[in-house]
Amino acid sequence: MFFEALILGIIIGYVRKGKISRLSYVNFNYKPLIYISALLYLGIIVMNLGLYDYDSSIYTIFLIGSMIFSGLFLIANFSIKYMFLPLSGLSLNLFSFLVNGFKFPLSPEAAEQIYGAEMVELLEKGKLLFYKSSEAATLSFLGNIIPIGNWFVVSIGDIIVALGVILVVQGIISDRYIQRKRITFSKNIFK
Repeated sequence: MFFEALILGIIIGYVRKGKISRLSYVNFNYKPLIYISALLYLGIIVMNLGLYDYDSSIYTIFLIGSMIFSGLFLIANFSIKYMFLPLSGLSLNLFSFLVNGFKFPLSPEAAEQIYGAEMVELLEKGKLLFYKSSEAATLSFLGNIIPIGNWFVVSIGDIIVALGVILVVQGIISDRYIQRKRITFSKNIFK
């Protein structure tokens, strides 16, 4: 969903007579934080391929670490226009995750619509690593309860983050005051 938001932000910025090259002109603060976050998330994906024990707490540590490093990156770049939106959405997701015992609430109806009856069965038995049924969750309205077509289920926080990514990217692309830093020489320097 975030990749789609990035593409949509680029398209909107381009339609607003922006230049894609302006994305490279922005100097983000503390760039390594977002790289560490991405590596932690990639680690979760690799572990989900069956290369690690599911009972280990390392999954939770990697997920919380990924969210915290992403949040620190967003806080460090809070001065960028609309950056408060992705930070707000990430905060809602992290809050929902922490309140529900390191699990995201997942709607059984949405899970059945997207993933099928087997997923609902696993959800009700508590066999899903990062998810618990929204019927038994605290603040279930913050969980993954909104199906997007037949592709995936998202939360309110995910929608806010995606909207924020769209606004940040299109804002950067269409900002006419962002200029390339060029070194120019006076004509008289070589005389």
